[in-house]
Formats: sequence, structure tokens, C-alpha cells
Amino acid sequence: MPLNVRKFFISSVLICGSFSAAALAQTAPVPQSSPSPQAPAQPVQTAPAITSGDLLRARISKAKAFIAVRNYSAATYELENVRRESGDPAILSGVNVLLMNSYLEQGDYKRAQDLLKEFYAEQKTTKAGAKANYLAVAGQIVKGARNRLERYQTLGLSVTDRTLPLEAVNDLEKMRETLELVIAQSKEMSADQSKAADAMALLEEATNSRSMLARDEYDSRRWRDEVADAREDIANSRTVVISAISGVPSTNVADGRAVTEKPAVQAAPAVAAPSSGIALEPVRSNPAPSVNTDRPRQVEGPVARAGAEPVEKPAETREKTPPVAEKQPEKVAGNDKQPEKTAPAPTETPVETGPITVGSLTEYATNKATPIYPSFARTAHAVGVVRVEVIVDESGEVASIEKTSGPSLLQGAAKDAIRKWRFKPFERNGQPVKAIGFVNFNFSL
Repeated sequence: MPLNVRKFFISSVLICGSFSAAALAQTAPVPQSSPSPQAPAQPVQTAPAITSGDLLRARISKAKAFIAVRNYSAATYELENVRRESGDPAILSGVNVLLMNSYLEQGDYKRAQDLLKEFYAEQKTTKAGAKANYLAVAGQIVKGARNRLERYQTLGLSVTDRTLPLEAVNDLEKMRETLELVIAQSKEMSADQSKAADAMALLEEATNSRSMLARDEYDSRRWRDEVADAREDIANSRTVVISAISGVPSTNVADGRAVTEKPAVQAAPAVAAPSSGIALEPVRSNPAPSVNTDRPRQVEGPVARAGAEPVEKPAETREKTPPVAEKQPEKVAGNDKQPEKTAPAPTETPVETGPITVGSLTEYATNKATPIYPSFARTAHAVGVVRVEVIVDESGEVASIEKTSGPSLLQGAAKDAIRKWRFKPFERNGQPVKAIGFVNFNFSL
């Protein structure tokens, strides 16, 4: 082989070997050094665990979003599933209110009434929180009725208009029927003294809402009277007074005042008969048993024992002065006629003083001022009857305001109006006199 060819072959082999070594060096694994004993191990971060409570809250938020966009069918589906799966009272209390709101907005009054009846039956039991759940659901019905009325008023419609479309008329009738169910249940619930206060408040709000959704003027007047009766029941609700002696509740059925207990009748002491030596023994409520059995048993009670020795009266029961016999009229000698009886002196008729009670002052008014509806009361949809009791002076002007009852947001407007009223002067026996009466102001939107 020529020398030049040999040199070229050897150089080619060496170049190829160097390239192979470099490639092996790059692909060979690099040995890792053992960790230093001083370096702490890094903690492994894990995702937080999701609890069932978080899932329920997420589903409730989803249902609220459906309600916000008026997708009540989807909201009802989510809330009913949460209600079946959850047993937490705190979660269920909010779910029940949202579910009732969805039923009412969806116009599903059958399921709304069934849910109300379910909670009404539950509040009769001893289950914890049953009364609060019923009041929350019933209160949502009252609020839903007022929202429905506000929606009609915003659109310039009247709920008493008989020319409304059939769908609107049927919807209003179902809403009235649901409110009347709440009224009937609250009346029955008020019979329980432990629930009477809450039931009376619910009764007033429900009847007030029902009067606002009246079909006509006659229906409105009827439910306004129901509102007045509910307020009167609240004002005249009976209170129980515990007797300090017996510890037994004692109330007057008529006006709720405590009845004064009669003191226990004590046994009367023995009193000697005035004309004989017969002693009358007192009646003993709890006679002590006789210890000596040799003597014959004696009958207890006011029984006369013949032949018994007179019993000396105790010092405190002795009569201090003997009874004085009534003196008979003496006869005058030579005259058998009885003395004539003198007629008693005529008693003077007491002169009536003080103001006279008139009652309603409306028909005696000569100047009437219409109260101004407060803007905040209008915003809060406060309606009702305010009764103002006043004293009218001799000239027919309002001297003072004695008492005011009715919605608190409207009492100030009624007071301002009654101060501007003027009345005919009242007289007694031709003399001017003050009078006491009242005026009713009916506030309605």
C-alpha cells in the first residue's frame, strides 16, 4: 500500500473515534450527588380538600344566579336537591325562603301552598326551629304579594281592574288564596300563648297585604276591618300573672288583669250560746286524730252537745258590750197615735263636671285638614288606619292629643293633621264644655 494512502486511512480512523467519544460523553447519565444532611426536605404542596358544605354553598350560589336571571325552573331544581341532601338547619332556613320565592315568581301556587302547609304542620311539633322556619316561609309569601302589587303599580295597572287578561286575573286570585291560607293559619296559631305574639304580628301583615290586593271596594273594606281587628287583638292580648302565693297563673278573662285571690277562710273560734250552757265547736278543716281512745268519739263540727259544761270564751272573742235592744217608739199619755215619720231631706243632684265623651269627632268637624303622606312611609308601603284620641276645648279647637294607635310610620302625619282641625263647640246645660273623642285617618296607596 502506498505510504500516502496509509496515512490518510489512519487519520480518518482517528477523527471518527474522537467524534464517537464526544457523542458518548454527551449521552452518558451524570451521577447525582447525595443530598446534604443539613438541607431540609421541601414540603409537597397539595390542593385543599373540598368539603360537602362547600359544594352545597356553591350550588346555592348557582341557584341564586338562576333567580337573578329569572330562570326559576333551574333554581327550583337546584334548591329542591339541596333541601333533600342537606340536614344543616342553617343552610335549610335560607333554602326554604329561596324555594318559596321561586315558587311564587314562577306562579306555581300549588307547590307554594304545599310547602307552607308542611311547615305549619311541623311547627305544631317540638322540633327545634320549626316555628322560625314557618314564620320565615309565611313572611316570604307576604313579601311576594307586596312585590306582585308593586309590579302592577309600576306598570300603571290596578289589581281591581276586571278588564285585565285572564292570566293576570287568575294569578291575582291564586295570590289572594295563598294569603288567606296564611291568615287562617296565623289565627289558629295565635291560640297558643307561647306563639301568640308572633302569630298576631304575622296576622296583621298578612291581612294588610290582602286588603292591598282587594278585588273591589267592598273586599278592601272587609279586609281593612280584619286589619283593625288584628290590631285590637294584639293590643288586648292577655298576659298571665303568676300569683306570689300559690304560683298558679291567674288572669281575668275580660280584661287580662290579675285576679286578687281570696284569703283562706280560717276556722272560727268556739262561741258560747247566749241562752244555754251549750257550746258550739268550730269547724276544723283538718281535725287532728284523737290519741285517747277510751273516750267516745265526738262528732266534729258545729254540733250542739247537750248537757255539756259551758265553755268560757277566749279573751279575744268576748263581747265587749252586750247587744243593745232596738228602742221602740214611746207612747204619749192620752194619745194612742204613733208619731209621724218625717220625710228624708231631698238630696241634691251632683253637678256633672269634666269633659264629655263624644266618640267619633268626624261629624262635628267644621274644618278638616288632609294628612300629608310621608315619603318614607310611601316607600316602605306603610298603610293602615291611625286613630288619634284628642281633647277639644270649649272653643272647638284641639287642646291636646291623648293617644295615638296604628302604623308608627304614619302617626306623625296624623298628629300634624288633627292639630289643624276645628269642631263645633260642645255644651252641657247651656254651658260650653270640653269633649273627648277620636278621629280615624285611613292611609292607603
